[in-house]
Amino acid sequence: MKRYIVFVLPIAVVAATVTVPLLYGNRPINFDRVRATAPAARPVSGPTTTAQPTGTGQPTAPASAQPVDQGPKVAHPWQAGGPEWGIQVYWLDDPADADDYVQGKADRIVKYVVGLNANSLAITFPFYTAGLNANSVTAHPTTPSPDRLAILVDTARRAGLKVTVRPTLDETSLTDAAGDWRGTIAPTDRAAWFASYESFLQPYLKSAQKHGAAVFTIGTEFNSLEGDPHWQGVIDDAKQYFHGDVGYDANWDNFAKGDIAVPAESQGVDAYFPAKSATDDSPVSTLVSSWNTWLDKKGKGPLPAVTLSEVGIPAQQGAFSKPGDFYTKRPLNETVQAQWFTAVCQVAAQRQLNGLYYWSLYFGTDPTLPVDDNTPRMDFAGRPQSEAAIRQCFAGTYQVPPVG
Repeated sequence: MKRYIVFVLPIAVVAATVTVPLLYGNRPINFDRVRATAPAARPVSGPTTTAQPTGTGQPTAPASAQPVDQGPKVAHPWQAGGPEWGIQVYWLDDPADADDYVQGKADRIVKYVVGLNANSLAITFPFYTAGLNANSVTAHPTTPSPDRLAILVDTARRAGLKVTVRPTLDETSLTDAAGDWRGTIAPTDRAAWFASYESFLQPYLKSAQKHGAAVFTIGTEFNSLEGDPHWQGVIDDAKQYFHGDVGYDANWDNFAKGDIAVPAESQGVDAYFPAKSATDDSPVSTLVSSWNTWLDKKGKGPLPAVTLSEVGIPAQQGAFSKPGDFYTKRPLNETVQAQWFTAVCQVAAQRQLNGLYYWSLYFGTDPTLPVDDNTPRMDFAGRPQSEAAIRQCFAGTYQVPPVG
């Protein structure tokens, strides 16, 4: 998943412009534009050039923190044996935001997620490395602290949502011409890299345990590190601090090749496979067939151990052949996104998957603001067809057969 991220700061809006297209049809960790009601754009200090995306609305803060006994509530909370109907929320933190301002953002985004009939929420946030061969990872100012992260975890849990905490390696520093991304990192000292990773994860594992998250995703799309024996130590260490489900999310290409050699307790997949035979006017049935053909590479029939941890596609023409292409801007076509969402929902039910999570929703987004031609094509907030497809999907249910 090669990604080049360059942020340009005009007077009132921070926009990110990506300079090189993605090689494998996958997605970047950062958003290129966000619709949010927030203070004026503020550059973020630190080793990277990343800035906090803000939107074009009036600088009105989100609603203040709500008492514990108020706020939206999930109508049908997740229960064991039922599917996880989830939304992935990506959080690129702004350290200038006060905690009560962060609480307002959390209230707003959780209200929107509950309104989509979701029963689960995953919080994806970035950590960083110095380069492809670096032997350590670190937090930057855009990495929400464990205490900040807990604000959203608590807000989601009060609403009745099942919560996953999901750190993901940012790719800002992986910007050479070889097509490198988080799935091709090659530390020169793997023992040092995994030790650094364990150290970074520990306070987040403790916070996730303290605040009641159900799942902690121990790694995301580390193709080049899958099979490394150090994973067992990382997971054993994680279980000392976090007593919920320790999972791993694979990239769609390695997922389809066979078993993922990471000894996690559960497995998800970021599902951006190309449906090359589909065209913009293909019916949902054709898309369902494409999804089933891809999943059949993993196994026939029900796949109750599988969670589609990311399902996203640009709302534009030609997206079925490259659902993870965040960079190429083509004519808007919201029906493409809505049809894709509807198809994967049908497949999740037919194959009795553990669940699915739709992408993309940025933590700072104000979903009440209208979309326009400059809105990132991956965004579904404010797109009526896509939102309707998600709501209809999440209104259904089925039983997940026992694994094993």
